[in-house]
Amino acid sequence: MNKWIGLGILGLVAACDVPQAPVTTGPDGQQRIQINTSGLTCYETRCLDIDPAARTVRSVGNRTTGIPSNINVSSGTVTPAEFKQLGVTASLAGGMGSRENRD
Repeated sequence: MNKWIGLGILGLVAACDVPQAPVTTGPDGQQRIQINTSGLTCYETRCLDIDPAARTVRSVGNRTTGIPSNINVSSGTVTPAEFKQLGVTASLAGGMGSRENRD
């Protein structure tokens, strides 16, 4: 029993130890999340691999998919709402075996 409690606490501590992306204020006064182009961009409890040059996004364990056309990543930043939308898009891309299992 104590082993399971210890593993749960360890998991919780590990989840809280994710480096958060820097948040800045844009010219419009809105918060903007800085995209990490050399790794994962983490905000709150989610980490995404965002590639502004290729306009792709990937959630760990899922396929890479395109960034929705209504989200502009050319500035190297996104709003918290856009980051959330990117997370939904990345989650909907499916896991490693999802495409093959549809046939």
